[in-house]
Amino acid sequence: MIPADGYYYIIIAALILFFITAGGVIAILWIAMPFSIFGTKGLIKKLLQEQERTNLLLAEMLSSVRQKEQETEIATAISAGKEKAADAHTEPER
Repeated sequence: MIPADGYYYIIIAALILFFITAGGVIAILWIAMPFSIFGTKGLIKKLLQEQERTNLLLAEMLSSVRQKEQETEIATAISAGKEKAADAHTEPER
């Protein structure tokens, strides 16, 4: 059997082992983190460039759609005007 004082030594040894393991993990992450950040910096820059290109393409598409809508509205107004003029000439006299 382990004497009562022996449990304290086991607990202290377990805590020491825990802190050494946690410190090792933190040290590894501390060393590896800058490499992961610098490694992704170029990818983030490329993503931003692609996003800017996509925004430009979307702006061009939007202006094209708006221009076609305006052309359609103008054509509709012109054809409506011609129909009114044609209706005015073909109305029966009373």
